[in-house]
Amino acid sequence: MSTYDVAVLGGGPGGYVAALRAAERGAKTCLIEAGLLGGCCLNVGCIPTKAMLHASEVFRQIGRAAEYGFRAGPPKVDGAVYMKRVGEVVAGLRKGVEGLLKMRKVDVVRGRGRLSARDTILVETEGGPQEVKAKAIILATGARPSRPGFLLWDSGRVMTTDEATTAEGLPESILVVGGGVIGCEFATVYAELGIPTTLVEMLPRLVAQIDDDAAKAITKSLKAIGVQVLVGAKITGMTAGKKGIVAEIEGGPKVEAARALVATGRVPNTADLGLEAVGVKLQGKIIAVDDRCRTNVPGLYAIGDVAETRQYAHLASRMGIVAAENATGHDVRDPRDVLPVGIYTHPEVASVGLSEAEAKAKGPAVRVGRFFYQASGMARAHGDTEGQVKIIADAELGEVLGALVIGQHATDVVQEIALAMRNELTVEEVVHTIHPHPTFVEGVLEAAESWMGVPIHAAR
Repeated sequence: MSTYDVAVLGGGPGGYVAALRAAERGAKTCLIEAGLLGGCCLNVGCIPTKAMLHASEVFRQIGRAAEYGFRAGPPKVDGAVYMKRVGEVVAGLRKGVEGLLKMRKVDVVRGRGRLSARDTILVETEGGPQEVKAKAIILATGARPSRPGFLLWDSGRVMTTDEATTAEGLPESILVVGGGVIGCEFATVYAELGIPTTLVEMLPRLVAQIDDDAAKAITKSLKAIGVQVLVGAKITGMTAGKKGIVAEIEGGPKVEAARALVATGRVPNTADLGLEAVGVKLQGKIIAVDDRCRTNVPGLYAIGDVAETRQYAHLASRMGIVAAENATGHDVRDPRDVLPVGIYTHPEVASVGLSEAEAKAKGPAVRVGRFFYQASGMARAHGDTEGQVKIIADAELGEVLGALVIGQHATDVVQEIALAMRNELTVEEVVHTIHPHPTFVEGVLEAAESWMGVPIHAAR
């Protein structure tokens, strides 16, 4: 039996960050992982999809070369080289994580672990069972792609994002099942590369959890690059053949494609962790934790997708920091109420806090300030003026309640508003902060000025 101060079960963006912070705090630390270090985010999620999206955007921009004064022929994509680069990006970052763990002297145990006692993890390794005992244990087992049972998984024609991000090439045509964040991002990739793409969503609109302005912008952009968008559409059946799949749509046309990509959400990995044996409470499908990431069992913490319904790598990493600090004798709390999120379609979409509808539902004293990218010098210089910055704030106090950014670098721009919210700054304080020019983040200043009724570069 090996004994540690802190043992982390799961090596994703929450788990490896927790292990690094615990080691930084002087704790003898162990990280247990059955698969690749970096977890879903690094290996089959955030990083490969962003590599794919950046490359597809480059491909699209090459097609616009004449607008910038360049002469170029129609571009062609080499699917094998395209995906090879994606793999190289992932491998480089994974090597970096491995190096950090080694440098901080974190012991990495390869194998699948489960709790056998409050302070013990039984790990099934290639060399046989191994017990890891620790004063504090952090559960960071993440989530896996949902695999609806009625789809033809054995056909070789249906894949999840795990397979899509590690494929050796690109599909000839694609049916994307699910119009959430992941589905819209993959539809963007494939359509920008010129691959015939159909996106099917059973709800009345895409990205149903995001502000309505965002849903409209994403729908418009997908249609503009040739995606066939079917909302309010339910797949009732599917057949597969040598050339591809055929999906039956309730009350609608059949959809044919070479491959189907299923992006219908992710399922927390709480099964077979030994939770019941040690009395860990669940809240729905996730482990219940407080603002210190503590479970109901002393010495046991849980972070990331296994303990949050909002499945974002940056939230998992923050929770990893909080859990590690508390597991090593410090006292860190985080209510996790200020969470910036991004959708990396083109244009990008980012939000933080309440949507306009949510804010107005909570109280009538809400005012909105907007600034459109059409008036942005930087957006015009880049040749892409689609988008806006929207600030939602309490009409009397000026407290920022939420924000939406649509357009280039939206996920970078929204962070200023997140920082303002975290520190309870008012809209007026944002206005009184000098912003660099020309930048996309000037849109925050302009939207804040609009909220105050004193816009400079927009009509009142």
